[in-house]
Amino acid sequence: MKKTILTAIALSSLVLMGCSAQEKQDLKDGFRDIGHATRDATRATGHFFRDTTKDAIENAKEATSKDESKS
Repeated sequence: MKKTILTAIALSSLVLMGCSAQEKQDLKDGFRDIGHATRDATRATGHFFRDTTKDAIENAKEATSKDESKS
């Protein structure tokens, strides 16, 4: 009787450990996807601000060069 109970507990433990390992892997995969999405969004945002700043500087240079040519 005790052997069957111990065997059942041991098998249940193995199944639970296997499930939790799979859940851990799923969590890691989810965090990896979030990390990649965050990295991509950060890169896109950085490019947006870089390009916007570059345009603003060019516009300012054009505006000041036109003002200087009038003088």
